[in-house]
Amino acid sequence: MTITAATIPSLAPQARRAIDAWAPNLDGHDGPLYLAIADSLAAAIADGTLPPGTRLPTHRDLAIRLGVTIGTITRAYAEAARRGLTDGTVGRGTFVRGQDQVAVPGSGGLVGIDNERTSPALAGGVINLSVNRPAMGPQVEALRDMLRVLGGSDELAAVMGYQYPAGAPAHRAAGAAWLRRAGVEVTPDRVIVTAGCQNAQTIALMTVARPGDVLLTEAQAYPGLTSLARRLGLALEPVALDEEGMRPDALEAACRGGGRRFVYLTPTIQNPTGVVMSETRRRAIAAVAEKCDALLIEDDVHGFLAPKQTPIAMLAPERTVFVTSVSKALMPGLRTGYMALPRRMVDAATETMRATTLMAPPMMAEIVARWIADGTAEDLTRWQIRDMAQRNEIAERILGLDASVPGRPRSFHLWLRIENGRRAADVVEAARALGIHVAAAEAFRVGRAPAPEAIRVSLSAAADHGELAEGLRRLADALRFCPDEPALI
Repeated sequence: MTITAATIPSLAPQARRAIDAWAPNLDGHDGPLYLAIADSLAAAIADGTLPPGTRLPTHRDLAIRLGVTIGTITRAYAEAARRGLTDGTVGRGTFVRGQDQVAVPGSGGLVGIDNERTSPALAGGVINLSVNRPAMGPQVEALRDMLRVLGGSDELAAVMGYQYPAGAPAHRAAGAAWLRRAGVEVTPDRVIVTAGCQNAQTIALMTVARPGDVLLTEAQAYPGLTSLARRLGLALEPVALDEEGMRPDALEAACRGGGRRFVYLTPTIQNPTGVVMSETRRRAIAAVAEKCDALLIEDDVHGFLAPKQTPIAMLAPERTVFVTSVSKALMPGLRTGYMALPRRMVDAATETMRATTLMAPPMMAEIVARWIADGTAEDLTRWQIRDMAQRNEIAERILGLDASVPGRPRSFHLWLRIENGRRAADVVEAARALGIHVAAAEAFRVGRAPAPEAIRVSLSAAADHGELAEGLRRLADALRFCPDEPALI
């Protein structure tokens, strides 16, 4: 029989008696505990101790009862599901399946189950979906070709010499062209070439802020930025988010009280939530910054993935530092980024660059400049966009997502809310037990307020589409079979 919401109430008394009477018998099992639990569960189903429709104990309850980790129970329940013994319903629990749904000897698979699935418990190998890195494809061959060209170039010696701290003129011009693609119209003399976006953030903050100054940022923010701010002695204060990113009213409230105020935000595909600001919201943020005399640092490292939006730097050009890089669009190892600054800040930021980094790696900047000039950068960026669209389609098929998920259909990462009384930490642990690494919202929290129950899943992190599909199948099992009741202890 198929277990549905309609059949569960009539089975509840019988199911409760079965659960009260059953506990896995782990005696005589020398192998992994999760397999012993799954075998015991199979035996109890076969002898009728656990009839169809029985709701199994929650992961937490059974883990406490047996004195094992929640991850062990997660693997056991996933193995039972693989054998066709159980079925899980998010928010309702794990149930014993009917006989017409279990494995049929000689059938070549599990009746009613996707036979192309790989066993989460037996597939082996950890798949890390917690790192927000770009997918790799034609970039490597393009780099080989460019290194051969540079190796035979008469300009190589000049490229590898010392450069101006703000960057060689040709590299600054290439930066202006890259920024123009992002919607920022700026002349090369207002561009500084940096060693990636993290370096651009460092130069911006060290130029304008002093220890003790306040840095306002999204309540869920990129950990690299928050770590940098703490090391610079800045006081971090969170600003509330909604479905469009930083809230203007919350920003204005946070700006009260005087003092020097600086704001870091990511309007397009915010990390980790994936939200994209509308132009109306961007104009509202710019207006608050003007009213409060705040300086904005606008991070656009993921902006190329979304339809073009008006950068805040074009709405408030005299109070916005625009930072980005080629790390996500091209290759992280190229370590090339760009800053677009108000003219009044260029000299001070250049001196900060001289004092800290001296210059961005000129070989990397030269490669990027040539790629921008000959169209390779545009081709590789388009490849990245197409690949991420395909990865999002895989996530939609396996996880049942739709375009309402922030950042879709081309974001590097998904922000999944964990509902039905469950905890993100339990989902992360359940996923880890199945060989999947994802990031909980706690890793992105700013301030002392509790983090939302959510996880970030990086679709770009898997080596290829097959690895991504396998990882998402395992994550689906973790979401399906992880504890679905609030802890009572």
